[in-house]
Amino acid sequence: MKYLFLVFLYLPFVAKSQKMTDEAIWKLGWRMWASSMDEKLELAEMQFDSLLNLTALPERRFLTIGLEIKSKLNKTDEVLNLLNKQDETMLRQICTKPFLSGLSPCAEYGVEKVENKALQLELITMFVNDQYARGNMMHDLVTTYQIDTTKLLQSGGMYVDEQNRNRLKEIIAEHGFPTRSMVGTDAMRGIFIITQHADGDKEWQKSQLINIENAVKLGDMDGQNYAYLYDRIKMNSGEKQLYGTQVSKVDRANKTVLLADTEDMDNLNKRRWEIGMMPIEIYKELMLKN
Repeated sequence: MKYLFLVFLYLPFVAKSQKMTDEAIWKLGWRMWASSMDEKLELAEMQFDSLLNLTALPERRFLTIGLEIKSKLNKTDEVLNLLNKQDETMLRQICTKPFLSGLSPCAEYGVEKVENKALQLELITMFVNDQYARGNMMHDLVTTYQIDTTKLLQSGGMYVDEQNRNRLKEIIAEHGFPTRSMVGTDAMRGIFIITQHADGDKEWQKSQLINIENAVKLGDMDGQNYAYLYDRIKMNSGEKQLYGTQVSKVDRANKTVLLADTEDMDNLNKRRWEIGMMPIEIYKELMLKN
């Protein structure tokens, strides 16, 4: 009941505009994500249901979030109904999520198949090591891939970054830039993070931007990976960022976030929308919570 007032406020807007703009749908999707992160599941579900009414095929990210929300609310029948409406391509992309395992529509697609399991495990171990050195234990990956944490480096992040960077250079020289079909989604996330943290070799880091861009075009990485690396490279070169990923000051006491120097602030959200990132307002809210 506590969210009904918000719904009543929202309904007149929908009535006036039977078809929301794509940008408004994008903002609604990210508001749903923010609500789910705050464990406001009833509100998040309302927002997801609104998305389903406004667009025939929600973006994969928002569909996955909405399915998880309904799963947490124990609405299995609704989850199954939505899964049964998806094509094979979508099922292959979303059924690897643990909360969907065991559901019949995902039976064939629950395990991501990769061409090089040994390389997948090595890259994910490097990814876990990167995060371990920064205090993030990555329990989900450690459990899923049965990583031996006793072999993780307990030294500072800079040494881990150097070791990971040098090994990734060797991997790319031997295999070419990995693909999702070769090593899987989690390993591709690791490749991005290792590259993002390769500030010790800025020229090499910059040289990988084209590989990250191509991976995004192939669907092997998210667009925001390119945006984060692009901004990192620009900031390392003393230039303005483009996507607003880098902040210069977070003042939690006064609830303000100051972005590092950014090009064309008037069109910042447009660029973030086009590349698949959250609105800058929600990004700042996230910075204040972390």
